[in-house]
Amino acid sequence: MLNPSSFLKIVRASAWYDLLVTWPFATPWTFAWLYGTLATLTTTLGLPGQLGTLDTTHFLLASLLGSVVVVWSLARLLQPSIRLGRLDAVARVLFAVWQIVAVASGASAIILLFTLFEVIFGVLQWLPVSPAAKA
Repeated sequence: MLNPSSFLKIVRASAWYDLLVTWPFATPWTFAWLYGTLATLTTTLGLPGQLGTLDTTHFLLASLLGSVVVVWSLARLLQPSIRLGRLDAVARVLFAVWQIVAVASGASAIILLFTLFEVIFGVLQWLPVSPAAKA
């Protein structure tokens, strides 16, 4: 069982991770750079799956995702709480499921690197917190 202080450190750590990983999704220009980098890594490492060709809709959806996750990260950094940690855990389960579905459908296995962190932070933010925190 975690004490409240330790739990809030996990919430902040997951927020910092999200901020660092998702800021490139927040604009079409940074997303294009990130996507090219991931494509190069996929090829260089010989990973299974592929990263397809992007169109305007992909850039829009990536930028929407990036913008929302950056704001969500800032919320957890500025006012971390048990409730936000639990909600983040739920979001991470959803992200992990859709990432696994994408890889199973032929997307690049490099996505599983992100999935690993989704699962780790999701589990950590679902751990029980001592009852004193709920008062």
